[in-house]
Amino acid sequence: MAAGPLICAAWYYTIVAGFFVLYCPVLYLMFFNHLLYRRVVDVLFALWELYPVALFQYCCGTQLHHYGDYVDPDETTIIVMNHRTRVDWNYVWIALYHATQPPYVEETCFCKQKLDDIAKTEKTVFDRIVGGKSRIKFVLKDEIKMVPALGWIMQLNYFLYVKRNWQEDQLNLSQFVDYYKRLRYQHRLVLFPEGTDLSEDNRRRSDKFATANNLPHFEYVLHPRTTGWAVLCSRLRGSGLVSVYDVTVAYDRPCQTEADLFHGRIPKHVYFHFKRYAIEDLPYEESRLREWVKNRWCDKEDSLRRFHKDGLFIDPITNKSPVERLPRSLLVAKLGFIFWTVIDAFFTYALCCSVVFQFWVLYHSLLFVLVTRYFGGFHNIQYKFSGKLNT
Repeated sequence: MAAGPLICAAWYYTIVAGFFVLYCPVLYLMFFNHLLYRRVVDVLFALWELYPVALFQYCCGTQLHHYGDYVDPDETTIIVMNHRTRVDWNYVWIALYHATQPPYVEETCFCKQKLDDIAKTEKTVFDRIVGGKSRIKFVLKDEIKMVPALGWIMQLNYFLYVKRNWQEDQLNLSQFVDYYKRLRYQHRLVLFPEGTDLSEDNRRRSDKFATANNLPHFEYVLHPRTTGWAVLCSRLRGSGLVSVYDVTVAYDRPCQTEADLFHGRIPKHVYFHFKRYAIEDLPYEESRLREWVKNRWCDKEDSLRRFHKDGLFIDPITNKSPVERLPRSLLVAKLGFIFWTVIDAFFTYALCCSVVFQFWVLYHSLLFVLVTRYFGGFHNIQYKFSGKLNT
């Protein structure tokens, strides 16, 4: 019970400390060198991703089991995933920490051309710090951008926000794609097509939808929303999209809500199955893309049914159980944990002992409240400034 409040406090306090100590100074770089700003901000977030890895795996003893394909950290890709709980995204960082570990020779056979292509890939110092060129982005509900520190950081990292209003969402989606296309910037976009978690109420709504549309009833997933997925895939296809990963997550004991996490109901074993599809293997027409993701969710239902019965996922292509990959060492995550602990200590000291820093915190809190209210968030300001780039 005591572990839950401590974990939640440490997790959120580190976000607050990182925002005021690191993100706020970098904010002003946006107006002078936008591409450099984008790289620095995304590196900060990539470094923070190490913190929950160490927090949950090292401090809480959670074990991550990765099955299936290796995730190339240099690809522009979409990751579509079932939304088992409200806190799934906390474990996505842990899964990608392990899944982006290069496979061992005995696990994967690369042809010479593939090795040559990897060797020729030009990487900046920022790419080398975080281990790849592609940065993680999420599709999130619009209200999350208003959460102090957490939502403000996500604004600066330019995540994709949706309001469940297609007219507005279509504009946000177009701007998101256009922004990263202008910057020629790789990213991994995490999308939960179900739109909400697998609670009992949401399952009933999904069953009602299935009955009305003559669709099968699912037990382990919800029926996906397909329009946004299809448009997103089509738009990104013209901006360097290389692949789509179909990801299935399961838990030994799901932590359904943030309240469960606070009360210490933390899963000990989390299971991720990654299945990679090259973009050339996906259909072009949006109607067929909608059918494609529906079929993946039928596969996911079958795989999860098998998993909860026998403890094994099913690969939809081979119809065999995928192998479990070896986990990555937690050394890098532990170093990241130490780094953010130092930031926490500095933030605490400065907040208690410096009037100037107290003003800094107050000023930036008011700034983000006002920008979010009157301009929709700093991601909108970034979009306007990116239009001035000569790329």
